[in-house]
Amino acid sequence: MNEERLQAVEQLQRDLAVTAETVEHPNGLCMVTASAKGEIRALHLHPALLQQGAKAVGDVVTETVRLAANAAVQTSFNKMALALGDGMAIDVESIAGDSPFRSTWNPVAPQKSAAGKATPQRRPRTPIVEDPDEDAFFENPFGRR
Repeated sequence: MNEERLQAVEQLQRDLAVTAETVEHPNGLCMVTASAKGEIRALHLHPALLQQGAKAVGDVVTETVRLAANAAVQTSFNKMALALGDGMAIDVESIAGDSPFRSTWNPVAPQKSAAGKATPQRRPRTPIVEDPDEDAFFENPFGRR
């Protein structure tokens, strides 16, 4: 039993060492392959991105690297749960923090609109009407008089 567990842990360590994920930015102008440690293994930029200036390139690349690294970390959590069981994965999460996709429902930050958003109109509450006859049904549920 212990020998099997040691082999499983060694295999898990080998798997985690080579785990990497490839992610394309939502705008389609950048694709990154990154490891769970944040190492960039591949970077592909669309020529249209380069025409947007250095700040835009930096923002898109940084965001895409973060998404790819988060995807690789999530894959690592999933592999760990398969190898060690959900109980151990939950214990590791309690120490290391939530997995990336559990801690955020939308990994891509929404673009901020330049135009201010109007606050929605609130509907007035409907007034509560006192019904003087509200007990009539319970006094005579079948409508007999």
